[in-house]
Amino acid sequence: MVSFFIKTEGKVNMDMDFSNLELMISKEEIKSKIVQLAETVDDEYKNKEIVFLMIMKGAFIFTSDLVREIKTPFSIEAIECSSYGLRGKERGELTIQGLEKLDLNSKHVIIVDDIYDSGKTLSSVMKEVEKQNPASLKSLILLVKNTERRLENIALPDFSLFEIEDKFVVGYGLDYKGYFRGLKGIYSVE
Repeated sequence: MVSFFIKTEGKVNMDMDFSNLELMISKEEIKSKIVQLAETVDDEYKNKEIVFLMIMKGAFIFTSDLVREIKTPFSIEAIECSSYGLRGKERGELTIQGLEKLDLNSKHVIIVDDIYDSGKTLSSVMKEVEKQNPASLKSLILLVKNTERRLENIALPDFSLFEIEDKFVVGYGLDYKGYFRGLKGIYSVE
């Protein structure tokens, strides 16, 4: 159990109790899985140049740590997707920004995201990327949430590091209202 003191000076309304966060996945566990994943990616993409398409902001820490382990030539592009409102609750619509500026035609694209919940984000991004005719398209997801919210007939991740319970999590890029991204592990909010 980790306790946090957050000085808000009246500027941030934390409507969830973050006084006790429970460690679910340690930084050491994450590092070990990333090294294994990088080896798999290097084996699969030998003699190919990869474009990592990072979904901001949640995937930036995961992507950063992953690419430092990759030996295959790569470039990184970023897009922003959102299906969450201000209170961390899922909205109906999904917005994708930045994809229209990219040329992914005939490239080996790997979408990198922090969490797979209903599957709507990954499925929507994959459909949009497919319109650009990439040479190949795969996905890497840090966390796959066991949830009943998962949509039917939706894209599943090609690679994932961890499967977790249906809990609200923060840390290692995952946030609540922009906070807690910098935690080195992944914590559930109790």
